[in-house]
Amino acid sequence: MSTEVFSRYFNYAKGIITVIVVFLIIKYILNYIKRKIITSTEKKKKRGWQKRLTLIKLFFSLSDYLLIFLFIWYILKVFNVDTTPLLAITSVGGIAIGFAGQTFFKDAISGMFILLEDYFSVGDFVEIGDVSGTVEEIGIRTTKIRNYEGKLFLIPNGEIRSVIKYDVGDQFTVVELPISYESDIDRAKEVIMNIGDKLIEENVILDKPKILGVNELGDSSIIIKVLAKVDKGMRWSARRKFLEEAKKAFDKEGIEIPYNRMVVYIKNEKEK
Repeated sequence: MSTEVFSRYFNYAKGIITVIVVFLIIKYILNYIKRKIITSTEKKKKRGWQKRLTLIKLFFSLSDYLLIFLFIWYILKVFNVDTTPLLAITSVGGIAIGFAGQTFFKDAISGMFILLEDYFSVGDFVEIGDVSGTVEEIGIRTTKIRNYEGKLFLIPNGEIRSVIKYDVGDQFTVVELPISYESDIDRAKEVIMNIGDKLIEENVILDKPKILGVNELGDSSIIIKVLAKVDKGMRWSARRKFLEEAKKAFDKEGIEIPYNRMVVYIKNEKEK
C-alpha cells in the first residue's frame, strides 16, 4: 500500500473518529441539559409548567433530528462527497413526505396550537367529543386522556374541534337519583341533604349539596338532580360514594328506587 493511499485512509479514519467523538459529546451535553431542565421544571411546578415541559421535550427532539442530519452531512464531507445534491434530495423528500404525511403535519400543527394557546393542561378534566377524563399527556401528534374507568384514549390533535374544560374554578360532581312516582319528593330531598352532611364529615364533598330539583319525569321514575362541590380530581369517586350512600339511605327510609323487572308465567299443560 502506497504512502498516499495510507495517508488518505488515515485521514478518513481520523475524520470519522473526530465526527463521532464530537457527535457523542454534543449528544451527551444536550441530554445532560435536558435532564436538568426537565427535573427543575417538574420540581418547581409553576403555572404552565406542563406546557413548558412539553415544549422542552419537543425542542430536544427536534435537536436530535438536526444533530443526526449534521452527523451524516459531516461524514459525507470527510469522504469529500459533494453535499449539494443532499439539499435537493432533502427538499424532494420533504415534498414527498409532505404529501404522504398530511395527517401527521395536521396533527403536529394542531398540537402546537394546543400548547401555545394553552387550551388545556396535563391534569385537567376535559370532554372532547364522546371522551371525557383527565389529560395525562399532550403530545405533538396526540393527546392522551384517561377516563374514570381507567381506559386510556389517544386522540389525534387534528381531530380536536371543541373542548369542554371542567377544571376551572370550583369543582362539582353531578348525581342523578331516581325515585318512584309513589315516593314523597320532599322526604327524598331531606334524605339527600342528610347524605350530604354525612359525606361532608367524611371529607368526600366540600359543602352541602345543592338539589337542583326534578330533572326528568321518566317512564317509571322521577329523576332528582343534585350538585355537590368536590376537590379537584375527586369528581367520579365522590359521585360513586354519593350513589352508594343514596341506595342505603333510600332503602332505610322506604324510598323506592325503580328498576326493570321481568315476570315469567309458566303455563301448566295439565290445566288444558
